[in-house]
Amino acid sequence: MGKIERGQHMPTLALILRVSIALNDSAANLMTATESILYADSEG
Repeated sequence: MGKIERGQHMPTLALILRVSIALNDSAANLMTATESILYADSEG
C-alpha cells in the first residue's frame, strides 16, 4: 500500500475492489474521489 500512496505503483482493479470493501465504500466512489483530486492538482 505504501508504494501506491507514494505514486510508485499503479493499483489493479482487484486491489481497488479490495480496498473499497475494507473501507465499506464502492469502487466507483473511490475512483471518482481520486479523479477529483487529480483534476484539482492539475488545475492549480
